[in-house]
Parts: sequence; C-alpha cells; structure tokens
Amino acid sequence: MGMILANVGEDDGSSAGESGGDSSGGSSGNSGLIRNHAHKIPTPSAAVRTKDQFKRRVTKSADESGIANEKSRRDAKSARKTKLQPLTLQDAKPKKKSTMTRQLTGYDEWEKPVVVHKPIAKSRRAAEEAPLLQSAHAYDAETDIESGILLEELDDSESKPEIKTELDKLFKLSYPVIFTYVLEFFPEIVSMTLVGHLDSPLTKQYLDGVALSTMCMNLTAIGVGFGLATAMDTLCSQAYGAGKPKKLGIYLQSGLIVLGIAMIPVFLINWYTEAFLLMLGQPAQVVALAGRFSRILLPGIPFMFVYEMIKKVMQAQNVVLPMVYIAVFSNVVNLVLGIYLVFYTSLGFDGAAIARLVSEFVLPLALVPYYMRNPHIPAEWWSGWQLKEAMHHLGTFLTLGIPGMFMMLLEWWSFEIMAAIVGWLPHSVVSISVHSVLVNVSTMAFNVFLGISVAANVLVGNYSGSNQPNHAKMASTLGMLLSVSVSAILAVIIIATRYYIPEVFINDAVSISLTGHALLFLMPYQMCDALNAVMQGVFRGTGRLMLGAYINLIAYFVIGLPCGVYLAFRMDLGVEGMWLGLTVGIFFGCVVSLVKILETNWKGMADAARVRTS
Repeated sequence: MGMILANVGEDDGSSAGESGGDSSGGSSGNSGLIRNHAHKIPTPSAAVRTKDQFKRRVTKSADESGIANEKSRRDAKSARKTKLQPLTLQDAKPKKKSTMTRQLTGYDEWEKPVVVHKPIAKSRRAAEEAPLLQSAHAYDAETDIESGILLEELDDSESKPEIKTELDKLFKLSYPVIFTYVLEFFPEIVSMTLVGHLDSPLTKQYLDGVALSTMCMNLTAIGVGFGLATAMDTLCSQAYGAGKPKKLGIYLQSGLIVLGIAMIPVFLINWYTEAFLLMLGQPAQVVALAGRFSRILLPGIPFMFVYEMIKKVMQAQNVVLPMVYIAVFSNVVNLVLGIYLVFYTSLGFDGAAIARLVSEFVLPLALVPYYMRNPHIPAEWWSGWQLKEAMHHLGTFLTLGIPGMFMMLLEWWSFEIMAAIVGWLPHSVVSISVHSVLVNVSTMAFNVFLGISVAANVLVGNYSGSNQPNHAKMASTLGMLLSVSVSAILAVIIIATRYYIPEVFINDAVSISLTGHALLFLMPYQMCDALNAVMQGVFRGTGRLMLGAYINLIAYFVIGLPCGVYLAFRMDLGVEGMWLGLTVGIFFGCVVSLVKILETNWKGMADAARVRTS
C-alpha cells in the first residue's frame, strides 16, 4: 500500500505555515510517494525519513539562514512539532515496470520517493531525471557536495536475493547461450567433413589445410577480435544494470573503432599465412592449401566481429533467443551451400571455404530483418552515431579489452602448443589421433560451461551496475555451483560412453582403445575447466579482466605446460601426461580465482561499476 507524506514547503517559513494549516491533507506544493514493502527500503538522504531527522534539518536550516524575527522562530517551532500524517493512496495505480527493472531493483510498484526541501532542489531534479535502475540506488556526488548534505551508504537498500529466483534467471540466460555457442562451433566441423569426403588423392592434405587454416585464424583473427570484445561484457552489462541503455550503443561504436583498427594487422597476418607457416616448418603443400582457405575467409572476419559485439549488447539486456535462431540459419546456409559447391560444382575445396564465408555474412545481416520487425529493441539502446562520445570511451574499452584478449588467447595458445608437443611423442600418429578426440570432446563440453559463464557474467554485471552487491554475489556463487554440477553430469556421461565417443572421429581399433582410456584423464580437467570458465565470467562482470589474464598466464604457461611436458616425457605418460599437467595448472588457477572471488568486496565492485558507467 503506497503512502503520501505531508512534506515541507519550498522554504522553511512556508513549510511551517503549510504544515500547520493542513497537516492531515499534506502539502499541495510537493508530496512524495514512498513504497511500503515488507522489507525496509531506505530513501536517499535527500528525503525526510523520520521526525527526528526532520527536526534536526529544519532547525539547522533555520539557524544557517539567520532567521531572527520571532514569527519565523514560531513558524520553525511549529514545523518541528508538526506530525507527518500518512494518507492512504486509494486511486493511484502502480507504475508498470519492465521485467528487467523489477528483477534488478526489486521494486515493482512505486517510483522513488522525492521528499526534499529547497536547499537540495537540484538533488530532487537529478533524482527525478535519472533512469529507474540508477535512481533506486545511485547518487550524484557532485550534487551532494553542492547541497551540503552527506549521502548515506545504501547497503540496506537492496532486497534479499532468493536462491530459487536467481537460479531461474541463470537457467533462462544460460541455455540459449549454450545452444548459440555450440551452433557457432559447427561450421568448422562441417568444413572439415565436406573436404574430407572429396573424392581426391589430396583428401588428407585438404583436411590438414582446413585444420591449419582454422587454427591460424582462431589464434590471429578470431581470438584477437573476440578477446577485445570482452570489454563489452563488463561495460554493457553494468551500463544496462545502471539504467543507462543508451550507453550500450556508444560502447558498441567504441568497439567498432577498436576492432576496425585491429583488423589491419589481422588482415595482413592472415593474408600472408603461408609465409608464417613455412617459417614454422609446416609441409609446403598443406601450407598452400591453408593459405588459400584463409584468404577466402578473410572478408568474413569484419562480419564476425560486428556480430560478436552486437551479440554482447543483446546478452547484456538478457535478450538471447534471437541469436540461437540466427546461428541455426547460418549453419543451414553453410551446410546446404557447402554440399552444393563442394560436390555439384568444380569448386571442390574452395567451395567449402566460400560456403563458410557466406554463412559468416549471414550472422550480422540476419539481425537486420529482426530489428526491422522489432524496432523497439534497437531503439532502446541506439541513438545514432556519436563518434565523439565513442572516442571518449576508447581508453576504458582498451583497458578492459586488451587483458580480455590475452585472457582468451593464453588459453587458446596453450592448446596449440600442446598439440605441437604431442606430435613429438613416440608413436606420434596415434598420439595425435587420441589428442584430437580429447580436444574435440573438451571443446564441446566447454561450450556448455561458456554458456553458464556468460549468464553469470551478465547477471553479475547487471547487479553491480544497479548497486545490488548481494545479488551479484549470489549470481556468482550459483554460477559456480551450477557449472560444477553440470560438469559432474557430463563426466558421468563421458565415462559411460568413452569407448563409443572415439568412433565418431576415428576408426582405428587401437586408437579407439587408447582414446577410451585417455578420456578418463580428461574428467578432472573438465571439472576444473567448468569452474574456471564461470569464475572468469565473474571477473568480466566485475571488470577484473587483468586479474583473469594473470591467472591464465600462470596456470597454463608457468605450471600447466611445463608439468605436462615433464609427465609426458620424463614420466612416460604420453598424451595422458600432457592433459594431467594441464589439469594441475588449471587447478591452481581455480584455487587462486576462488580465493579472489571469496575475498571480493561486492559493495566496492558496485561502486566501481557506478563510476565506470557514469
């Protein structure tokens, strides 16, 4: 039930007169709405909370204003004695909030109360004009200094998070993201499958060429662009939580500038892929095919970058289902067009690359009809080109994006280095086959953990931006617990089918048997990888990407790979030793990350988010 509080007038004298004249009906000049929820929701310090505070403020205002005449003193005394009478608001209807606003603020009925006196009129205007998600929790420090009133901490302004509610949000966000990432992984598999079924004496070289091209583009193009775009994970989720959706469009423009500049070295490196690969001692024929495949795919890289950034803008707003439909459509285009070009035209090997290129064009272009059909969605966050404002945020974007890029690339690089080391093992052909199956299984499982990671990242960022530190803490905890639970379920499934899974990838009986045994060593790595993925999502949501980069550097390169080499060669454990070594490294990373998250000052993270999005 909402209440109307009779409030003071525009100055100290008039407030006393009006309050004395009509204490039951309230002041007609300015009345405020106050929510009366089951839990206590304190108003900003500009509002009159209690009669005692009211007495002190009126007395102070009267003294500082130099009111000397007796009439003014009597008026002030009358104001101090006036009792604020709550009146039941019968006819006012609650203002409808969006689902996101209700979820983030916990306020689903009433506007922020605005009960002020004249010395802080500017604070009232600022509170009325601020976005809903920000106004419920944030404050304007500059205005506070001008008004001369110290604002209180708003720790208790947050409703208590409920596990069931937060878990439901986590599920609803994570499962579409999981499907999206799994679908985005399919084009690589489709390309290799298509060229692998060509009736040609060069089929083996075709497969190696596609694999080598994919590896190079992931490390020198996709990893760079997608890594820099992780800055959007922090900026967009926190800005949307703070009730500033228009900032999402500005951050998108900042990202386009940064990734546009990054495209210059990316283009040059991938155009001359052959030269770099020959320097690394790769077979000339395979290198030529890899270079050809990469050059065909190069025009699709900018489209992939744009798609990734828009995807992060939508994820920050909890809009995730459209990306699933777009990914499905892109895969259909890749498969159908690939079959036609590879097997029904003379393009053959090049046809697989062209089909994949077209499917990459489809990803961002498919958003055009979606936005035309739903114009209210981009209208919420896009206000046109604001390049000057976007340039202003480049420093912040790079401060987050560069560590985010290394956080991603360090993990990717470690896998490629491990693949090269496996090739030096005795019986290298069998070892490579076993290792490739483990990598594919691990990657598919990681896409599941990545979906949970993105969901945790978005919720932590939203809650930090809306100054709800307890909710942010709850989201991070539930994300970690969910990832471990899901990884345990996947571990049981993989163990039960460990001798059937290899048959999907290889047909050699010896390799299948060895792979089935090696999959047992993958399980502890998988558990750690799941937890690590979500904790890195928490780091992105709180803007601590540099911390994540340092942890990955130590986990993979200082501990993981050296331990793997020792176990594989000195202890003669082969492929299993490499994966055990990597498990030791990532376990160390998990321990450090967990300690850092448990030590997190969540209120401090919320304050930092408010500063970042101001």
